[in-house]
Amino acid sequence: MNPTRTGRRSNLRAASHARLQEQRQQPLPAWLATRTARRALALLPVATFALGVLAATAGGGFNTALISGATALTSYALAVLRRATRMLDNVPENLLDEREISDRDHAYRRGFRLTLLLLGALTLLAVLNSFLVQEAGVQLFEPVGWMVLLVASFLTATMLPAAALAWNWREPVLEPDDFDE
Repeated sequence: MNPTRTGRRSNLRAASHARLQEQRQQPLPAWLATRTARRALALLPVATFALGVLAATAGGGFNTALISGATALTSYALAVLRRATRMLDNVPENLLDEREISDRDHAYRRGFRLTLLLLGALTLLAVLNSFLVQEAGVQLFEPVGWMVLLVASFLTATMLPAAALAWNWREPVLEPDDFDE
């Protein structure tokens, strides 16, 4: 490997880490600093999935508008969730302390469990749809609706680790570095 190329990569990595640390040290806006606000934000994946279900059950061009709304909501919610938790789910491990690594790992485990619940909900919807088609001749979702629901589920799953982190995350209390007099 070229030594100048390696040097440039390490310089870029160091600059990126410095920017991340600077962004993480910025104070949170007052509306975002409360636990209640973070918990309210953590419920945004539910809204995204609900928009997906609504779009899947609605017919016609309404699907496109609702899935576009869900995509915009997901993008905004993910950015705000990451900001509320000081980008803990997006920071390299070498920039975190042990408590932050533990919090992030627990959030990823909870996010995985929530993703499994989401897949279970999709399975139940598929079984219910199949049952209704066989017994009553009624469909919950048209074939296009399933595609919309799949996209909404994917968008929801991308938010789940950050939402799980925001639900339980508490900003660390700053302590003085030196107790010497």
